Amino acid sequence: MVKIPAFVGIFIFQSLRIIKSQFLFLSMKLTYLFLILLLAACNQTIKSSNGETLDTTIVVSNDTIPEIRKSVKEAPVADYSENIPDELNEWKFEVSAFETKKTFQYLLRMKCKEVRVTDSLKIPNFGIQPKVVIKKGNEPLSCIIGFLDKKGEFKEYKKVNFKEEQLHIKTIKSYYVGAYKTKVQ
Repeated sequence: MVKIPAFVGIFIFQSLRIIKSQFLFLSMKLTYLFLILLLAACNQTIKSSNGETLDTTIVVSNDTIPEIRKSVKEAPVADYSENIPDELNEWKFEVSAFETKKTFQYLLRMKCKEVRVTDSLKIPNFGIQPKVVIKKGNEPLSCIIGFLDKKGEFKEYKKVNFKEEQLHIKTIKSYYVGAYKTKVQ
């Protein structure tokens, strides 16, 4: 439980009384100043037995992997290819993922017959090097693009397929990583 000193409580009570009586006359600047002072007054720190001040919050973040790559590979990091049955041509359904300068962003290049499409793929930062994987889909001329999580489990992300002479790209699932703070007890 957070304990507020008595003078802060009196200050808050008096300020609320003034705000209530003169609400229409307060400017936004004074309101913001009041909120900043209120937040600053509620900030608590803990002192250890030797007198040094300890922070009461822990911030969990996944900043162990740099956001910018030192070197970008020219070759695809993942790809999938399937022959298209055709009597006259040697067409293929191909999907490849390439690294970009940003560590958690990839360039997707897709090709089917004479249709060529590019798209981007953004992988969430789990605190590990991202690993893009492309697997065969459950339909002909389709594949699932995803990534491996911390446990090495495949996470589906996008589906690419070729139907009715059109290349379709659909996001199957979305993934987010959040940062949070917890109080130290």
